[in-house]
Amino acid sequence: MEEAHSMNVKLPEQPMDCSFHPTESLLAAGIITGQVRISEYSENGATRKSQKRLHSESCRAVQFSGLGDALLTGSADKSIVLLDTGTCKVQRIQQNAHPTGISRLAVLSETSFVSGDDNGLMKTWDQRQPESTATFEAHTDFVSDMVLHEREQCLVAVSGDGTLTVNDLRTNKIRAQSENDADDELLSVVLLKGDKKVVTGTQSGVINLYSWGHMDDCSDRFPGHPSSVDALVKYDADTVITGSSDGIIRIVNILPNKMLGVLGGSEDLPIERLALSHDRSRLASVSHESCLKLWDLSQLAEGSNDEDEEEEGQGAAARDQDDAVGDKSEQQTAGTSRIGQPESDSGTEDDAQQKKGKKGKRDRGKGQHKVPKRHKGNGSGSFFADLL
Repeated sequence: MEEAHSMNVKLPEQPMDCSFHPTESLLAAGIITGQVRISEYSENGATRKSQKRLHSESCRAVQFSGLGDALLTGSADKSIVLLDTGTCKVQRIQQNAHPTGISRLAVLSETSFVSGDDNGLMKTWDQRQPESTATFEAHTDFVSDMVLHEREQCLVAVSGDGTLTVNDLRTNKIRAQSENDADDELLSVVLLKGDKKVVTGTQSGVINLYSWGHMDDCSDRFPGHPSSVDALVKYDADTVITGSSDGIIRIVNILPNKMLGVLGGSEDLPIERLALSHDRSRLASVSHESCLKLWDLSQLAEGSNDEDEEEEGQGAAARDQDDAVGDKSEQQTAGTSRIGQPESDSGTEDDAQQKKGKKGKRDRGKGQHKVPKRHKGNGSGSFFADLL
């Protein structure tokens, strides 16, 4: 299949990070010059809403707040800036927020967020308070990625030191940490399977899987990327989109582990960051170009609708067939009953009820992959099949 349609959002210099607004068609980019660009996008392209130089050094991290009322930015100059999304005016500047440059930001709630730096230090913040609310000294190298486990109220972080940590936001203590793998940096992280599986991308190109509650070592390893997996984005409970240093964006199913296809690429330039829009119709990618690439994911949602309709039709046909078999069986049994026991009408109801409503099931051989049925708008079996 041909790669997904993409369009470029031109920028003055190379972007370092990107983020979609949680409800509106807005896309933010942090730029290597310290500038921040906010663009409005549509099917016809993207237009600039605001562009400001907020930092004296590169803007490495951007995230819209949980409510979307502010854009959070972090920089190599150690500062954090909050920009009002509506007015595009600076709300707050937190100078020297960290002792070293800020590498990542992640949203925790409507008003709180977390920052990580080059030395592995993480701090939580509340937009309404002037100072950080908690500190986690969990890592010895740069914080590469962070994600919230909402139900457990834990921050899952990965680092260049090769470890994964689970940081309890209620007690402000480190709950668990994986064994140190000095030979392989952990670069990206997402939660799948109802947040029961932690998925990490590594420098070696292997995807590591951890089971929640058993974080000391990975429970499964999925090789397949020829180069480092720098970026991961969760598409649904079973599927991730990966960005690799070989310049290719892939769609990957987790458990069963299978490469489903290639979404697109960036001509051998590494894919360093990915972001998914709030309606999951677009994916933004960051590479070593003076632009963001916006990829159209509408085919995934369309495929989901087609699969729902196809399976619904198959289910109705199966039910009709089973009902016909049940009726025929009931008539035959009833005829036998009339010959032997002319006064009796019973003896067939249980068998008929067992047959009614049954659906045909397709057998799958060992290792054969089937993309599970998803609810409307949640991803696609037919689209993935086209990619193979």
